[in-house]
Amino acid sequence: MCEFCKEHGEGKKWYLQAKNYSEELWNEERKLLPKEFLEKFEENGVNGMAGWDKLMVADPTAAKAMPSKVEERKKTHWGQVVPVEEIEQILDMTVNITRLPCGCRSVLRGVYDARYCFGVTTFRGGWTDTLEYPDYSSDLEILTNEGAKKAIQKLDRNGLVHTVWTFITPYIGVICNCTATDCLAMKGRLLRGVAFPFFKAEHVATIDWESCNGCKDCLKNCQFGAISYSPSVQKCYIDQFQCYGCGVCRALCNRDAITLRDRNAIPVLAEEW
Repeated sequence: MCEFCKEHGEGKKWYLQAKNYSEELWNEERKLLPKEFLEKFEENGVNGMAGWDKLMVADPTAAKAMPSKVEERKKTHWGQVVPVEEIEQILDMTVNITRLPCGCRSVLRGVYDARYCFGVTTFRGGWTDTLEYPDYSSDLEILTNEGAKKAIQKLDRNGLVHTVWTFITPYIGVICNCTATDCLAMKGRLLRGVAFPFFKAEHVATIDWESCNGCKDCLKNCQFGAISYSPSVQKCYIDQFQCYGCGVCRALCNRDAITLRDRNAIPVLAEEW
């Protein structure tokens, strides 16, 4: 398991532990973070992207080696890819779900109505407290558990990768849904080689060749370039070292040929985070 499961999950998946969403962790410092997140995300995102782009032009090798304060950021804001069925388990634990516009898309595209992020808590309050601020109240929407599940399922079919994020570890406050072209963290890790502190899922995808008919639909949803097509056998296959275990490829497979396996049960992948 990843280091956070070991430390904050008591040997189980840390993001499925209700204590990591609890009011006991909702201290004064964390209460400021949702407001600060909304206030500063766009400014910080633009500045960060500009910095990477300038460094890539000036010295691509240095840009790819840039540590991005990984150890420091792991302590304050850290995330992991989670498949849709486990996102639904998280939603079952929550009592407060607030849907808000995607900050990454506002930075990269200037799109403010893509409501692909969900603030979650197991208690009343949290992200809802931000509704007290008029500047943000029009952008936030309270969802029921079932309403949130339906929204997440739709995003899954559309190929958006689900991740959970902390505000001062181990408190988990946000479920994000994004693509490699629109997510600042994914762009940083995949396109710029920056070691962002979000990890692969506890799972990895595999394709059953007996069931696969080679339609290639699954390729459309893979955000990580892990799926390829073999013309010689007319089947698709997955590079499991490249796979992040998000599972969104399954949504377009009409043959149920794709399943998720426990990453930790495959020795060569157990440390591939």
